Amino acid sequence: MNCFECATEHQATTPAVTVCSQCGAASCTRHTRVAHAHEEVEYSPGAPSETDLGRRMFCTTCAPGTTTAVVT
Repeated sequence: MNCFECATEHQATTPAVTVCSQCGAASCTRHTRVAHAHEEVEYSPGAPSETDLGRRMFCTTCAPGTTTAVVT
């Protein structure tokens, strides 16, 4: 599988290393962004608690503002 961004922007065939957890597009290390997914769970009224669901990989289009680039 090849990186979708490389194929559409640069007409290149770069091997993908992951798929975006949001849209499912394949991406290479250059176009992959990493973030932690959090879920707010309310155990009792007025006392929300946040749970860290772990790392998520995103393409450059879907990446939230708190991501870091993958270093190659």
